[in-house]
Amino acid sequence: MSELAEWANNNSGWASILVFALSIVLSASVWVVKKLLSKPRLRLEDLKEPTFCSSFDAPGEIGGSHRTAFLIYLKITNIGRAPTQVGDIHLGYRSTENADGESFRWLLKETPMLEDFKLPMNDREVKVFPFLKQRSSSINSETKTYLYPGEYVNGLVYFEQAPSKGLDYPYMDPDYFVITKIRVHDTTNNYWEIEVPIHKIEIDVIRKINPRFGRTLDYVPD
Repeated sequence: MSELAEWANNNSGWASILVFALSIVLSASVWVVKKLLSKPRLRLEDLKEPTFCSSFDAPGEIGGSHRTAFLIYLKITNIGRAPTQVGDIHLGYRSTENADGESFRWLLKETPMLEDFKLPMNDREVKVFPFLKQRSSSINSETKTYLYPGEYVNGLVYFEQAPSKGLDYPYMDPDYFVITKIRVHDTTNNYWEIEVPIHKIEIDVIRKINPRFGRTLDYVPD
């Protein structure tokens, strides 16, 4: 014990430096852990209906051009410990032109819809679905994209592909589903992604209910 006490007395300066260094390392570690735990984290869910896509001829284009429109009913929940602002949303799909199952063609810009999306529930009632970012003209819905921890928002996101030629259609599996990826960014360079199988439907069926579906890129204001 006397030898240990003598060593401690003789090396008190080094011991102080060591304790000081350890306190800095510990403080830095606590700060890093707090920063990691305080990051936002988004959980993405496809609400299934209405979620679909459809391909159709592109009017006014020469050479058999076509386009595809995608509609996804998405729920976004902030399950992290910090608020965040939902930013850009991208959609990727497998193309029939590319045999690589891991390769996706990306649509990097959402498209505004020309009218609210409605589905008849029965002979008298029609359900209007809210948009995620776009204002609705039929229902009082707010566009809420700044989410505090525990908050969520759900709404429609919509994409129209530019005119394409050849076999650049979304690839369908035998059950008529197109494999897509939905990637949601926030405004601080984070993003989250889910894979969503989307049912492909004939355009005539959709336009019996929503006549202006898939026509945003063709719209010319009066």
